[in-house]
Amino acid sequence: MKTNAKKLIKRYLNNDLSPQQQAKLETWYLLKAEEADTHAPEPDFDQIDTRLWHRILQDTQHFTPKEKSLKLKYLFAHANKYVRIGIAASLLLIAGSGYFLLNQKNMVNERFTISKRLDLAPGADKAILQLSDGRKIILNQDLGTQVAIEAGVEITKSSDGTLTYKALPGKAGSAGFNTISTPAGGQYAVVLPDGSKVYLNAKSSLRYPTAFSSTARKVTLSGEGYFEVAHQEQKGRVLPFIVSVIQGDVPAQEVQVLGTHFNINAYQDEPIVKTTLLQGSVKVAASDGQQVMLKPGQQSALAAGHLQLSKADSEMAIAWKNGEFVFREDLRSALRKVARWYDVEVVYEKSAPEQLMLGGWMSRGTNISEVLNHIQLTGKVHFKLEGRRVIVSE
Repeated sequence: MKTNAKKLIKRYLNNDLSPQQQAKLETWYLLKAEEADTHAPEPDFDQIDTRLWHRILQDTQHFTPKEKSLKLKYLFAHANKYVRIGIAASLLLIAGSGYFLLNQKNMVNERFTISKRLDLAPGADKAILQLSDGRKIILNQDLGTQVAIEAGVEITKSSDGTLTYKALPGKAGSAGFNTISTPAGGQYAVVLPDGSKVYLNAKSSLRYPTAFSSTARKVTLSGEGYFEVAHQEQKGRVLPFIVSVIQGDVPAQEVQVLGTHFNINAYQDEPIVKTTLLQGSVKVAASDGQQVMLKPGQQSALAAGHLQLSKADSEMAIAWKNGEFVFREDLRSALRKVARWYDVEVVYEKSAPEQLMLGGWMSRGTNISEVLNHIQLTGKVHFKLEGRRVIVSE
């Protein structure tokens, strides 16, 4: 294997190996290096880089975080004693709260420390509900079960923090519009009058009627939301569920569904509006008339006036809803997520890297120092925390 390792790895990175050859190479690289003749000359691995690990990560992208963490811990435990000695390559560091692609030459003395007094806790379930009469209600743990009653609808908060709308018998009134908004560092879930459930990420809002019409169910989203749309019929006809998506103050697109699970990311500071379908089917229509139909596992991307269809990274798209960060993206994109969840401002110094790709997973339940420490261990970036400002440098 050693004499052909370099050629095989090159073919591996070019997707030019049979499944059997690929499995053989990965087995040797990760698990069987200890069986090699330790006195034989090591092959030249100078050209191996993080692409090999990215390929291995892709093979496990459908694992749950727990399965993935256990699998990668096992691989690392077998590989680190023998393989990393002879390989100038990126290694996978496993930590209790996640994993990141690292370079072994930069794994020492790159951790910064911060006192508990200065550290920042993760976000939590918090939001503001604006009723149709303009009243605003802060949704927090101190609020009782019944939030409000208006237009014949009871609004309650369950023990897990979910807001629920339920029509009161014989108390129908004219429907008004409510808006639920999450701040930076907040998230919330709401069950709409039709039984559909919407999860809102940080810095997001959803506007919806207290009772849907008999022809269509229409809501308006800004920021990011994950939708579990209930199937509903009216006189034998399926009622469409329509999401008008606002990016900033500008209408971006409209998503029409019948009953499905999907995620929409439309933050003002993101260059692309992404709609990711997990289940069912949806039609995405841009404001200029462009349209695409999504199937499960597909994603639409609206950028610079162009609407495109591609294969989705579903795990990454809904990681926030599952309480995780999944970073398979550049540093600045990852830090936008961090900024929204921890309610911080990210400031880039001139020396900050422009193009640094990350690969990793972490729990959103950890303090900000843990997240920044893991990213900093790449050896390519340094962070300094000053109050609610994160200073980024090389």
